Amino acid sequence: MTEILRYVSCNLVFMVLLLVASVFVVFFLALYINERRKAGKYQRELKKTTGFVSAFGDNHRCIHALLRSGEQRIIYLSPNFNTMLGIEPERVLADVEVLREAVSKQAAREIIKSLEKWDRISPLDIETDYMGAGGESRHGRLVIERTDSDGLYLVTFMDITEEYELRQKLRNELDEAHRESQAKSDFLSKMSHEIRTPMNGILGMLNLAKVHISSPQTAKDYLDKAESLSQFLLTLINDILDMSRIESGKMELESVAFDLFEMADKLNSMFKSTMERKGLRWEIQMQDFDIRYVVGDELRLTQVIINFISNAQKFTPAGGTVSVTFRQMGRLEGKLHLMVRVRDTGKGIKSDFISRIFRPFEQEDASTAHHYGGSGLGLAIADNIIRLMNGEIIVDSEEGKGTEFVVYVTLPVADTDQTLPENIDTKVEIIKAEALRQAVDEATLNGLHILLAEDNDINAEIAIELLEMEGAVIERACDGQEAVNMFLASAEGEYDAILMDIQMPNMNGWEATKVIRMSGRKDADLLILAMSANAFVEDKRYSIEVGMNGHISKPVDFDEVRRIIGEQLYLRRNGKDA
Repeated sequence: MTEILRYVSCNLVFMVLLLVASVFVVFFLALYINERRKAGKYQRELKKTTGFVSAFGDNHRCIHALLRSGEQRIIYLSPNFNTMLGIEPERVLADVEVLREAVSKQAAREIIKSLEKWDRISPLDIETDYMGAGGESRHGRLVIERTDSDGLYLVTFMDITEEYELRQKLRNELDEAHRESQAKSDFLSKMSHEIRTPMNGILGMLNLAKVHISSPQTAKDYLDKAESLSQFLLTLINDILDMSRIESGKMELESVAFDLFEMADKLNSMFKSTMERKGLRWEIQMQDFDIRYVVGDELRLTQVIINFISNAQKFTPAGGTVSVTFRQMGRLEGKLHLMVRVRDTGKGIKSDFISRIFRPFEQEDASTAHHYGGSGLGLAIADNIIRLMNGEIIVDSEEGKGTEFVVYVTLPVADTDQTLPENIDTKVEIIKAEALRQAVDEATLNGLHILLAEDNDINAEIAIELLEMEGAVIERACDGQEAVNMFLASAEGEYDAILMDIQMPNMNGWEATKVIRMSGRKDADLLILAMSANAFVEDKRYSIEVGMNGHISKPVDFDEVRRIIGEQLYLRRNGKDA
């Protein structure tokens, strides 16, 4: 019995052990089958994903990778990885840290910070600079996003260098547009202030003159001040218009032959008497010239030099010196290298202001405009004109000792220029110039018969009264056509001069001048002067082109009218070479 029990007991243990073993076998078999199913599913999804990614393998601007987050390793790289980054895929698969070679240390730190903050759910989008396969600096975009497979992420790196550069360009252009807009706002604000200040003074002085109309001397003082402010306002407006044309690129330079010696003589005539009245020593010199005719824009170059001379005169006290020197620096391949220096012994310029001296509306300090006048635009305009001429302006100054402005420009030598003999004798030229100046100083309008073409009644009333006060006999035409008809109906030589407005109905002044010049009459070459609000240099040039003898800008300075008429009549009586 004992034997039977021992046998049954042993078999029972064996059966239990067998049952337990069977359970373990079934469990591990089930687990194995489940893992195999998962692996198959994973392999299918991986194959599907890599197949999708492989379709972009030929795109040299975009690379792809698959990242298994659980193992923190890359399990797939697109074939063009080496082409784009210059790093072998095998190295990356072995050690992801080699990717640091493609970016700077700073960029690597930024990427790591972004990865640490990433929630692993929403896509991660980063832009960074990187090193291309050829060693050149590029710009890329890194995008990491989850796939449908658990723990599997798609990494896309795109080269967006062109897009980035375009964005940068557009951003810079936008910033520049904002700066320009702000500069224009600042310009308009300053311009408004500069215009309103003298206008306030003009209106105030006129009101005071009306209040004191019973006291002629007091009223005259107020009117003189109003006139002075009006002249300042006119200069400011002209400067603003010039600056506007420069800023808009509409200022064009002329290329015609002109005489440097004649230019210097005009400057001498313009400033000699005013310098003497202020008690300044004035001199103008021509040095080392063997030619005198060059090609360029005489009016604009003269405008620049006049600005420097006017400033020198303004800032130099009585007893000081203002000198202008024209010097031929050299002559090479048909071009003259010209230097024009304007030097004074005035108050000088503070060193910290010299770097800002050519900025619009810049003045040394608030007291400058109050004591000396000026808009702060003249030097900015001068600098822009010389830049258009491909020239340069050098400023040298010392506080309390004076200032020197030097202009360097290169101008073609005119084809008609004749080489001047050495040590040229200019006595004849000086005698002629002095005779002309004397004739102009002595000129009057007394007895001259003048035809005034002016459509504006108020302008006509002012002109007629002022000219008649000078002794002239005036007839008025209300437009260009009427001026032509009156001229053609007059006896030959009846009119000594015509003062012609430009903008008039029926026929403008330029057209009327052309008709008169082509009329065939013996007196068709009579003196015709434009008297117009068209004040740009281009307008003045066109007036000369259509046959006018000069151009006077409105508001009209009738002393200038008398001077120009006197000069023209003197030249006609004594010949053009007088």
